[in-house]
Amino acid sequence: MTDITLDKALLNLISDPYDKDNCFYGHILAQCIINIDNKFDGIAGVGYWNDNFHLVVNPNRIEIFTLNEQKAILVHEAMHILFNHVQRKKNKAHFAWNLATDAAINQFIPNLPKGCIYPETLGYERGKYAEYYYEASSSSNQNRVQACEHFKTLDSHKLWQSSESENDEEMQKKVSTVIKQACEKSIGHLPFPAKKALELLEEKSKTHWQRELKKIMSNSIKYYEPSHKKVNRRFPNRLDLPGKKSVYMPALVCVIDVSGSMSNQEIASGLIEIEKICRITRHKFIAIQVDTMVHDISKIEFKEHQFVRKGSGGTDLYPALEYIKEHNLRHDILVFITDGGFSFGSWKEMPKAPMFFLITDKKMIDLPTKKSRQIKLVSGL
Repeated sequence: MTDITLDKALLNLISDPYDKDNCFYGHILAQCIINIDNKFDGIAGVGYWNDNFHLVVNPNRIEIFTLNEQKAILVHEAMHILFNHVQRKKNKAHFAWNLATDAAINQFIPNLPKGCIYPETLGYERGKYAEYYYEASSSSNQNRVQACEHFKTLDSHKLWQSSESENDEEMQKKVSTVIKQACEKSIGHLPFPAKKALELLEEKSKTHWQRELKKIMSNSIKYYEPSHKKVNRRFPNRLDLPGKKSVYMPALVCVIDVSGSMSNQEIASGLIEIEKICRITRHKFIAIQVDTMVHDISKIEFKEHQFVRKGSGGTDLYPALEYIKEHNLRHDILVFITDGGFSFGSWKEMPKAPMFFLITDKKMIDLPTKKSRQIKLVSGL
């Protein structure tokens, strides 16, 4: 396949008289910097660097497919951009995230080559989020995930790893711009997946709950003392100068509502972002799972932590606060991941620490103290 043939496939997408969706996806790819690479380890792939999305295609691998299959592969790459999968990978396990994102988007794409990953390949229903397939597969379906190594992941996601250092907010703005320009070029036509992606991007731009939480956590006091056992960061070659040894590091306790009305995807999307913030602010991170009773207390280590849910009953968050008090569990800030389906009436006393409620339901709650904040937790497709 030559670059002329690639141009033909793109032109077929943009000018497809029978499918307006293809026209939209073609205009997304037309905004990418396109590279033809005979040595590229995959059929095609997308990445983000230097403030632009890049599409890389291996002509030797894609030429074996029919024109309709080539177009489907290109739509697949456009959907990775559309759903911002590069940014949303964060610290997730690479192979499992590859499978989850492919399953999330392939269900919308006709004419894909045989052997591609679909939700049913992983053993789950259609219409769910990539994070849902990732968490569900990671926690309960390892054998099926390992079996998926025999299936085609269709494209190469290796470029995503080199894209992770880019500014998250800038990449999100770029995705929004790409979608809007593609919509204009398509005379206002938006496929169903694109409508959902644009709604979520606009909603995220309004909340920025991660920024709000980081701001609150940055006010926590940290104490250090000089120590010759620590390297001086400013003058690492000066062995006569002491470094800093932490005497007190602030702690964040996350109370996770694991009642039956909460999904794993909702919980995971909040935990991933909180972990990321704790890395930056250097907070200790402790998670407590509770429905009407405490089920699990975990100190989160910043590696490839996998959330394992324990509990699925009613909703009462106060047992977690009782546990904190009875065991004198140190906390500088309390974060609650919940759908708000509980009552403060059962709370015998209010915590003195600041409370931050991440609400997964549309209905917000009446805050109990002046130190409390609540923000709608929005998660992507």
